[in-house]
Amino acid sequence: SFSAQLETDILISDMSSFKAANPDAVFEDFIRWYSPKDWEDDNDDDVDILGSREDSSKSDWPPNGRLSERMSDIRNSWRKLWNEALPLPASLQKPLLDPTREGEKVLHYLETLPPHQLLEQMVCTAFRVAADTLNRTSFGVSDQLTARIERLYATMGSMLKNMKASRTGSDSDAFDDLGRLAICFEHVEKLILLSASLRRRFPQSPRLAQAIFRDYYNYCLPKMGVSSTSN
Repeated sequence: SFSAQLETDILISDMSSFKAANPDAVFEDFIRWYSPKDWEDDNDDDVDILGSREDSSKSDWPPNGRLSERMSDIRNSWRKLWNEALPLPASLQKPLLDPTREGEKVLHYLETLPPHQLLEQMVCTAFRVAADTLNRTSFGVSDQLTARIERLYATMGSMLKNMKASRTGSDSDAFDDLGRLAICFEHVEKLILLSASLRRRFPQSPRLAQAIFRDYYNYCLPKMGVSSTSN
């Protein structure tokens, strides 16, 4: 597929750039830099119980470790690409995509996009951005609120997916789903704002802030359509 080929081209480009910047590098060096999760570090095994930084720093280089199981396989495609990649700086490489051509594709897509599909994408994007904005709010530690946010994401995924997948239903069904989602979003938004406000007003009394929030949360549960036993 196009996406798979593009990922391969990007990987080869990164390998070529890495080789150009590090002429003596080997495949293991690239993996440690590009995909740390595929490098199993053994340094922790060499540090004594006291964990002396001075002693451990002496063995920082060469690095102690090994490739992950999947990268150690001689049939791994990454190793084959590494052997084929030529050392070439990114500035001298052929562009992976033609910006003019890709821009024309985007404009053509927007020009031929049916209005209802455009609206669907705008609605989905707006809800996701708004939810991410709320999720980044510093509201302290609250298991109830964390569960509420997770449930909001699950509800968004379910309702918005159904809205995009089925276009055979009536407009009223779609509006009803969006209305329910908006109500769910409103509840979570109010809870986050309250928790953040309490955290700001009582910075030295986190237990008091949590107690106030917990009482308000339990009071609001019936209005949210959720019983207290479900949490």
